[in-house]
Amino acid sequence: MKTLTILALFLGMASTAMGEVSTKVCLADSNTPLELADPNIPFVYQDIMVGTKLTIIVDSNIACYWDGGLFITGIDRNYGVLTARDYNDTTLDWEGSRFEAAGDRACVYDWQDDIRSGFDLYGHKSAVAGDWFIIEYTATSVGSCNVGFYDYGVPGGMDFPVYDLAFLHVRTRDFNNDAKVDFDDFAVLASHWQETGCSDPDWCEGTDLDTDSNVDCNDLTLFVDYWLKRTE
Repeated sequence: MKTLTILALFLGMASTAMGEVSTKVCLADSNTPLELADPNIPFVYQDIMVGTKLTIIVDSNIACYWDGGLFITGIDRNYGVLTARDYNDTTLDWEGSRFEAAGDRACVYDWQDDIRSGFDLYGHKSAVAGDWFIIEYTATSVGSCNVGFYDYGVPGGMDFPVYDLAFLHVRTRDFNNDAKVDFDDFAVLASHWQETGCSDPDWCEGTDLDTDSNVDCNDLTLFVDYWLKRTE
């Protein structure tokens, strides 16, 4: 993580210098920003629970034609997935993932091959400053996942991201899968309190959060860290 953090800081400084088109990461409501793990380190976000849904918004402070993309590459695809909104069978465009500010003929196309999965984003020359595109991100497994932000207009921009959005996924505390961590989930943990012999894949309904085969104070501490957090 130390190497990733230093790299993200370096690339973040380069991106800031370039300006214009950038990203912001929000919760599923598309309005509440996801906090950074360290406010001084860009693009490295606080840990999120498996099952958490986020939105990645591509925005711009200028009016211009632009093309780029959001992609997950390599083994990172085992941990997170990108999705778009409202596919149009006629235009083959995910029209729900582009905003009016992206221009009259902006489009969003999905792309998947042996190397990466995600979306190509095309802003029309009629684009104006504002939010251009929105892509959804879901944490699917425990582990780390980087989402690359590509700008095809910069040298090497087709092959290498301007920067990576770095996410770390932890075990869910939403044991009853109702999208929030509350007293119902605490009741599930309490029902397994002091239970031993927890094992993969169930881990005592997920309440053995540190996977040491016991449900104890360590798991309670890990649980309360996400009290009242939502996954969507």
